[in-house]
Amino acid sequence: MKKITSTITFLLGIVTIGFSQTDSLNKHFFNTNIEYEIRAQFSIGGSSPLGLPREIRKIESFNPGLQLGLEANATKWLTDEKKWGVRLGVRFESKGMKTKARVKNYLTEIVQDQSKVRGYYTGLVQTDVKNTYVTVPVLAVYNVADKWNLYGGFYFSALIDNSFTGYVSDGYLRQNSPVGPKITFEDGSFAPYDFSNELNKFQWGTQLGSEWQMNRHFKIFADLTYGFNNILKNDFTSIDFKMHNIYLNLGFGYKF
Repeated sequence: MKKITSTITFLLGIVTIGFSQTDSLNKHFFNTNIEYEIRAQFSIGGSSPLGLPREIRKIESFNPGLQLGLEANATKWLTDEKKWGVRLGVRFESKGMKTKARVKNYLTEIVQDQSKVRGYYTGLVQTDVKNTYVTVPVLAVYNVADKWNLYGGFYFSALIDNSFTGYVSDGYLRQNSPVGPKITFEDGSFAPYDFSNELNKFQWGTQLGSEWQMNRHFKIFADLTYGFNNILKNDFTSIDFKMHNIYLNLGFGYKF
């Protein structure tokens, strides 16, 4: 009985010491060479193919809208000199645009007389994109000079609010093929389309930027984000080219 009691006491002592050391390491990790920050940003960009497809003949107008983001992050410096660090955060951001373009033989799907009609459109197309994402950036940070940092890495986004709508007007649609039956839109007539449910729920890409420390707490930054995958689902075929989220982000941060 004494041996059992002694063994239990010994094991409890080891566990207590282990938890004490773990707690000490955690306190050291989260309080040494680590910086916490909140950020606000304004984004300019849109959802675009790489290069202008031959179907798009002219961009009549482009309006990036008011695209805002709010982020909280932590940067863990790997050395006391704070030369290299790793940054992890979470960001809520909106991404969108409104465009008008002249197109020719542009594959799309419209709603005509409460029915979906697929075909090749020639004329004016307006597109309105309004999406909201929750994004996790995972970045490497390099202190390149006094008050200047460069950072880069990857981001992973989940779509939480989605809208991809528009309409066609001032032109005509050839049903099913470029020489199919013709539906004409003129004298102010138009037909809408809605691809909101065809948006990809997951996005990932790269983020590259720089930041300047204004004083002890405030900094300004600029970075570029580029989405690797199509914003539309892979099995969606009513637009026959891929579209990527490409944005320039400008903002300021507060370091605690």
